[in-house]
Amino acid sequence: MGWKIALVVVGSLGLPVVNNWAGGLPIASADPGNGFMRIQDVSASLALGLMLAFPVELFTQASYRRQIRRHREEIQRLEEENRKMNVQMLREKERRGAEWLAELESSRAARKGKYSPSIKEIDSASPAEFEMTVRRLMERDGLEAEVIGGRGDQAVDVLAVNAAGQAIAVQCKHTTRGRKVDSRVLYQINGTAGAVYEAGESMVVTNGSFTRDAAEWGARHGILLIDRDTLIKWAEDADHVYQLVDLALPV
Repeated sequence: MGWKIALVVVGSLGLPVVNNWAGGLPIASADPGNGFMRIQDVSASLALGLMLAFPVELFTQASYRRQIRRHREEIQRLEEENRKMNVQMLREKERRGAEWLAELESSRAARKGKYSPSIKEIDSASPAEFEMTVRRLMERDGLEAEVIGGRGDQAVDVLAVNAAGQAIAVQCKHTTRGRKVDSRVLYQINGTAGAVYEAGESMVVTNGSFTRDAAEWGARHGILLIDRDTLIKWAEDADHVYQLVDLALPV
């Protein structure tokens, strides 16, 4: 029994007990003399108390269950509102992203006129000049960029930042012999891009290609890869970098 049942039972007994005690009479007696509370009275009071206690307990339990049900319904309502809000926010983000990408296509001619080096020019460049080319391509596409390359660059040659303040660490691998970039290059930038430069994205750009292991490792670890064919689209065709790799859109 709960405390409510005990309270009702005590209350049912309390009045006759207190009444006898206040009159200086024994609390209970088997003798049915005047003013005495009989044992039968105590038993009857106890039975009455129990009879009254059960409905009280049932009412209380029902009330408690109604409160729990209302709380659960309120939680479900709030969760549903939150889900709908998240869906709306996601759709709005997708809409803005689609509009932003559409604008990139319409501005291709302006990018091409601003800077569009040929792959022949890129192939004939030095490693340092290749880093400058990547920096200029980033700037042409509206990002802030600087060349970090040199001693102590810790595998990052160019650091770019988009309009949303998201940093992109880029390693540039220039080749004149068609060599393939292997996984070791990706290991290096993966270990330093975030830890050293606080970059949320890592990218490797080459005028050559990547080994199969490097391509698979980069896909598993989210490292963006620009090989020769993609570089041609970026440089000569003036595709925007966001059209070529899966970067988080700054919208």
